[in-house]
Amino acid sequence: MASEDAVRTRILNHMNKDHVYDSKLYLIHHLSYPKTLLLPSNPAKVQLSDIQTTHLTVTIDNVAKEIPFNPPMASLSDSRVRLVEMTKQAEAALGVDRDMVSITPVYLPPRGVGEWTLLFTMLSCMYLLFFPSTLQTGGLIYSTILKDYPWIADAMYKQVWWGYWVLVSAHIGETLWFCFGVLGKFWEVPGVDAGTAALWTIDVAIHGFYALNKWKRMVRRQIRKNGKKDH
Repeated sequence: MASEDAVRTRILNHMNKDHVYDSKLYLIHHLSYPKTLLLPSNPAKVQLSDIQTTHLTVTIDNVAKEIPFNPPMASLSDSRVRLVEMTKQAEAALGVDRDMVSITPVYLPPRGVGEWTLLFTMLSCMYLLFFPSTLQTGGLIYSTILKDYPWIADAMYKQVWWGYWVLVSAHIGETLWFCFGVLGKFWEVPGVDAGTAALWTIDVAIHGFYALNKWKRMVRRQIRKNGKKDH
């Protein structure tokens, strides 16, 4: 059986080679360091310098910080399970994960006939909802697209109030959820510039659920581009 010193050395070597991210997480979650510590561009030097059954020691820029295990481990052989648990707890509490750290959020503009058609349709719907008079005599749509179908214009006008509350309410809800539940998590780590954030927010306000799926597609592309990290 390997001695405690040998086990400790193996753990430290493995963590410092493959899991610096985890050590940074512990500092952020347990000692309130900023989330920006996770960014690859952050110059801070972090390493796991010691591990005991009662605590681990993380050194950041040559300053040692102790983080206790609660409860203490029975032996160092329990460290793998305990460290994985600590990482998962920290990620859940902080709203981050190792894949998103190296992502650079970018906006995906409409592409292809289908997406441009959807954009035109949604903008047209919003135009109708905010300017329903366009469906009445003398209105733009009444006098052009529906000039030979006044009964359709009349039927659409009578339904505007219903469409207004359903569509606008749904899109406002989706936009708020995106800003605070999705974009908010990316604001500090990995970081989103204001222009990109504004474009995505407008897109969600217009397209709703479709734009949310497009955001997920962008994130998946970034993860594939950077390569899936070893957890």
